[in-house]
Amino acid sequence: MSEENVEIIRRGYEAFASGQIAFEFLDPEIEWRGPREFPDLAEPQFGHEALARYWAKLNEVFHDYRMVAEEFIDAGGDRVLVLSREGGRGKGSGIEVQTNLTAHVWTLRDGKAVRMQSYWERADGFKAVGLLE
Repeated sequence: MSEENVEIIRRGYEAFASGQIAFEFLDPEIEWRGPREFPDLAEPQFGHEALARYWAKLNEVFHDYRMVAEEFIDAGGDRVLVLSREGGRGKGSGIEVQTNLTAHVWTLRDGKAVRMQSYWERADGFKAVGLLE
């Protein structure tokens, strides 16, 4: 099942890269948590509508927000660790911005993502799933 979970998450990132949120891969009550370093994004968001509002917040700041997955790791059981790069062009400045090398921990159930936790530091993502970097 874990390789299947990795593939589900990979398809979700591919959809996002083409400008879509792949709601078909997300449980209707998904819990979405941004990095704790950003209080405006760190509070848990629940469901598709809340996730759309989360993305709208990011798009208030960036012209072309990007979340590019670099590696998908089967973290065992129902979890997938994704190492990613995020960034975009600032709306106010037009300057290209790239964030830290981030990590996302996804939890799946019955072929749908039920939780996503974003980590500003990749090491925190590895720790969260019990893997050493």
